[in-house]
Amino acid sequence: METLCTISNWLSENYGWVVGLLVQVFIAYHVFFLSKRLSDKAKLEHKERIKQKAEQLKLGREVYLVNVKRYFKDYPSNKEQIVSGYSHIKAEIKTTRFDGVEFFCGIKEIYRKEDGCLTLNSAYEKSAQEKIKVFEVGVIPYEWIEYVDLRGDEHGFKPLFFCYFKGKRYWQRSLKRHLPFGYPYKEIIYYRKSEVYHEGSDPADMEFRFIDEPISQE
Repeated sequence: METLCTISNWLSENYGWVVGLLVQVFIAYHVFFLSKRLSDKAKLEHKERIKQKAEQLKLGREVYLVNVKRYFKDYPSNKEQIVSGYSHIKAEIKTTRFDGVEFFCGIKEIYRKEDGCLTLNSAYEKSAQEKIKVFEVGVIPYEWIEYVDLRGDEHGFKPLFFCYFKGKRYWQRSLKRHLPFGYPYKEIIYYRKSEVYHEGSDPADMEFRFIDEPISQE
């Protein structure tokens, strides 16, 4: 009883302060969730803008991925910088997906080892059970693409994707692979030519088949 009386007396003496605190908490709560809803809406609108622009380009169209952080400093100079990478790199458009845009960025061979696992390590070339020609595809999230200029400029006349180079680099043996930034792709995935694709009757995207098996560097 004595504790309850103490609490009651304290509330009576500090009633105005407690009410003010509750009002501030209520306002802060609603402002936080309102701003989050607005942020999500802005992200969805940005995604739709980038997606619509990318989908105007045909499969295999060559583009430039332009480093936003270097564009106003030294573009079109393209000497690599350790921290920020290149000012722009070439790629070819593949397709859009729910979380970003896919770009062809290289061609490699992968090898199926005797244990059935896939590897990029060319040391297994002679002993490989299977050699597979694969297309490296880089994925750039929509939020990493600031703007798309479909007309391009006088330095290449190719569509420009202005990106934040926030991705880890993917060189196999270079120490640069340990840098967590300086590359436009969030991840690299691999496709191979589909054996059942019929040109002219199947959608162009069906020409390539995603490799969902793990591929090691070792």
